[in-house]
Amino acid sequence: MTVNHTKSTFITNLDASPAVINTAGEGGPAPAKTVEGYATVVAADAVGGTYQLLRVPSNCKLKALTFESAAQGAGALSLGLYYSTDGEGGKPTSLLLANAINSTLFASQINCASAVGVTDEINQAGTFPMSKRVQPLWQAAGLSSDPGGNFDIVATVDTTAITTGTGVIAARATFTD
Repeated sequence: MTVNHTKSTFITNLDASPAVINTAGEGGPAPAKTVEGYATVVAADAVGGTYQLLRVPSNCKLKALTFESAAQGAGALSLGLYYSTDGEGGKPTSLLLANAINSTLFASQINCASAVGVTDEINQAGTFPMSKRVQPLWQAAGLSSDPGGNFDIVATVDTTAITTGTGVIAARATFTD
């Protein structure tokens, strides 16, 4: 068995001569920002219903996204990325599935029949690995250029309709510029 000593690309950059300074939030130090939001789920909400929870800059580097839910009786939610509905730069002013960049980018089929404790969804689902967390969000989402402005993080009723509902769902994003 071999003993290995491996450096990350970020450490290799810092050990170079001259040192290559990593970009803030992309391996280099950057202050973290947090935004959170919540909504009350509507009883008997059908598949396709949406809940806009958070708004983040399109060029931020998303480090964590937590989600929690009160018991909804039945239902499954996905967490995805949509163009914001602020109307800026010709963006939409209403939320439609057609405005989704990826409606399941962070998680899909989160069972909300019973309560969901605070869970870091970008680590749970495996759809947003560490390599994406050092990229601007627009790039991590698969867009070819930064559209500018903001994105909304949205919970969408996915595969199973909500029955009882009326419980709160909440999300918190931690990101760097």
